[in-house]
Amino acid sequence: MSRDIIPIYSLLSLFLMCLCLVLANADVECTDMMKNLMPCQGFLMSGDDSPSVDCCSQAQALDKQFAASDKPDREGICSCLKAATQIPINLEKAAMLPSLCNLDTKIPIDPNVDCTTV
Repeated sequence: MSRDIIPIYSLLSLFLMCLCLVLANADVECTDMMKNLMPCQGFLMSGDDSPSVDCCSQAQALDKQFAASDKPDREGICSCLKAATQIPINLEKAAMLPSLCNLDTKIPIDPNVDCTTV
């Protein structure tokens, strides 16, 4: 990926964070959640073969938050992650993230997930 494209992805990510804030139907702050998951950008959007330690650490923290949340907050987290699939991430890598980072709840990062069932 050329260096000229990276700023475009950063702007797209910021736009998505704002969109997530609107889409969330609970007390979950999508912008904070997405900022915390920025270390995963290299794995999800570029050629990195595996997620970084920092990516997994942040994903595990979100996993714990998800597990401890009530249904409206779980739906909000799910909606934020669902909206994140609208940026050009590698969906196959996103599906591998829970197992690669040893997440317990297997939070779906899928554009087709029904967030009312999480």
